[in-house]
Amino acid sequence: MTFKTKVLLIILLIGLISKPIYADSLESIELTGESAILINSNTGQILFSKNSELPLYPASTTKILTAIIAIEDLNLEDIVTIDSESPYAGGSHIALEVGEQLTVKDLIYGLMIASANDSAEALARFHSGTIESFAKVMNERAASMGAVNSNFENPHGLHHDDHVTTAYDLAQISAYAMKNETFRNIVKTLRYEIPPTNKKDETRYLNSTNSMFFGIPGSNISIAVDGKQVPTSYDFATGIKRGYTDMARSCFVGSATFDESRTYISVVLKTEGHLMYEDTRKMFDYAENYTKTVVLAEPGSKVDQIVINTQKETLITGLAASRISIDLPLDLDENLIEKKIIWQPNLQLPIQENEIIGIVEYYLNAQLLLKTNLVSDAFYSGENLINEATTHLPHKSPTWVQYGIKLLIALLLWRFIMTFINLKKIKYKKKNAI
Repeated sequence: MTFKTKVLLIILLIGLISKPIYADSLESIELTGESAILINSNTGQILFSKNSELPLYPASTTKILTAIIAIEDLNLEDIVTIDSESPYAGGSHIALEVGEQLTVKDLIYGLMIASANDSAEALARFHSGTIESFAKVMNERAASMGAVNSNFENPHGLHHDDHVTTAYDLAQISAYAMKNETFRNIVKTLRYEIPPTNKKDETRYLNSTNSMFFGIPGSNISIAVDGKQVPTSYDFATGIKRGYTDMARSCFVGSATFDESRTYISVVLKTEGHLMYEDTRKMFDYAENYTKTVVLAEPGSKVDQIVINTQKETLITGLAASRISIDLPLDLDENLIEKKIIWQPNLQLPIQENEIIGIVEYYLNAQLLLKTNLVSDAFYSGENLINEATTHLPHKSPTWVQYGIKLLIALLLWRFIMTFINLKKIKYKKKNAI
């Protein structure tokens, strides 16, 4: 299975509607960012959106895409010899030197922890040969992740007039990246050490630039949330990346995890300074305090069944391909949610186990909330299949042939009984005659 096929399958398995089902209460909260979005990272559900499809400059949040491409495509222990151009990328850096040798892993940590632009270019050239070639990979990969309104021109986000994305696209890229354990571990790292290299005698000490982590510069600055002054640091923060350029202004992609099923990603674009954290915290507080996650189906659980009308009717069970859940306001009754099944047209045997056989849609007040695939519970081999499922089919009325067979059996039985009776009578008469 190719990379693109795997990605498309992931996108198909859980496909939530890209429109908030309830946003009025959150929209009443004033956010300073020109564009913002809040999604459930596990399901992709949008809880809040403000100009989320407006093309804007992403600054260093670009590096989220660069990092996940490097993690997926490169060996983390491979040695990269720094080329003649990357050390001069400009902006934030880790002082790479021409000819210096570092591992891919060290460069990715430099990219995401220290926001190093020289690391970004070194990784891009090691991956694709040139910045231009790597940008093509970035655009192709971003589109496969669901980011279809972006155009990336470089791996770091330094200003380029045509280097734009949207809050929605960044959320899709980040949700995809956060499914990768290596990526998750990197973006929650507070400090990292790059050991001495062939060009550096001393260890490089890297510190995270994410002020939502305790102990990081700026984490003790107060921000206004829900009428209160609270520190920027946040108990539930798990990443991801901030950015700034003169044109993009302050940008931030954040993540927060409350429990296994409640993991969220926020994006704030084009605001000022610590206001990006203020906007982020408002969205996370809304998700934590005013919503609940309702599980509609567990992975592998029965959702519905369908009879395939072949020579031997076969009952096929459709299972949830993965957990189906949705975030709702606390006071909303989940029993109001309605389910609709759409089976694949012209289903025929054989059907493979885990084959997609339909879609389940969930509605609230006639508005589509989410839809996801149903998969077959087992392998069904062909027309004459007889298994437990086929024994539970509705009873069919007998045909005239079946009636004829039953009548013949009854006649034979009646003749046998009458013959037996006659033989008994004859035997009795003979006995009495003696």
